[in-house]
Amino acid sequence: MARLDENGLKQQIKSKKFSNVYMIFGEENYLKQYYVNKIKSLVVEPTFADFNYHQFEGKDASIDEILRDAQMLPMMSEYNCVLVHDYPLDKSKDDMDALKEYFKDIPETTILIFWFDSIVVNVDDKKSSKWKTIEKTFDKVGCSVNLAKRSEYDLAKLVSTRAKSKGCTISMELSKYFVCVVGNDLKTVYNEIDKICNMVASGEIKKNHIDTMATKCLQAKVFDLSKFIIRGDNDASFDVLNSLLYNKEDPVAIISVITLCYTDMYRVKCAKSSNRDENELADYFSTYKSRRFAIKNASRDCRNLSIEQLRNSIDVLSDADIKLKSVVGSDKSVCKLVLEQTVALLLSEVHHA
Repeated sequence: MARLDENGLKQQIKSKKFSNVYMIFGEENYLKQYYVNKIKSLVVEPTFADFNYHQFEGKDASIDEILRDAQMLPMMSEYNCVLVHDYPLDKSKDDMDALKEYFKDIPETTILIFWFDSIVVNVDDKKSSKWKTIEKTFDKVGCSVNLAKRSEYDLAKLVSTRAKSKGCTISMELSKYFVCVVGNDLKTVYNEIDKICNMVASGEIKKNHIDTMATKCLQAKVFDLSKFIIRGDNDASFDVLNSLLYNKEDPVAIISVITLCYTDMYRVKCAKSSNRDENELADYFSTYKSRRFAIKNASRDCRNLSIEQLRNSIDVLSDADIKLKSVVGSDKSVCKLVLEQTVALLLSEVHHA
């Protein structure tokens, strides 16, 4: 079989036509755990789980132990299920050779699931030839499942549906705003909309409910910082920066998100200067397929900034990124100084207009 997306996996589960082998990976941790548990609940009979369900943690297991249990026949049940969590298959050629040999004669009653959670699997990266080979090995006897982050639109629809199930309503426009505020982690999205629905009780969710009740993700907090910098508001900029530092947010991550904002603005500005529709950026940069809101925000924010100013600011951010990554032992005082100097230089660039 070839790689499955979420819909393909859903169809398998619905029809109960399971593969013997699964390689489950991707950016969306909530969905990975959800579907692993879903498969487990359907193939493992609780009464005989002690005999027919075996779970291994990658750091504590060996491939020999895993395959020994995977070779077992089920007792009083249809399937023998083996779940392997975060096993580093890319680290050992011998492990892969053993797995390939096992796949030649895998029992029809075995469901073997390799679930990659904290281990990042980059099968589409040109530099990740090992993971590509591993995926092909799994696809020959079973399937690989890539559970990616949902798009902004899909998450907004989920927010609306979730709110409705809790007796509340929310417009699609506010649903999109809500996603911008809390981020695109599905578990966080569910937790935050449930919290607001519990507070509102019933009726319509409004913007002030989101602003006062939702917990902002790091990206949303840093977007606020970028917004104040672009406005040239010195006091508000440093207030937000101090808040981020107080909450011990990662300095490199802060610079990364600010750089993302400036990169969005630079791309939009270049598109406009070339008399192109800024929305065409989504056709050239795949990142905007799930972040179309970023194009709209960048278009608004870059109005009073020139291409030269944006270039200079991106240079400043690039220098800051290099400095922060070279700080020995992540010295907090040095990191704080680099961030403060960077914000001051960005503000200076705005005031220079």
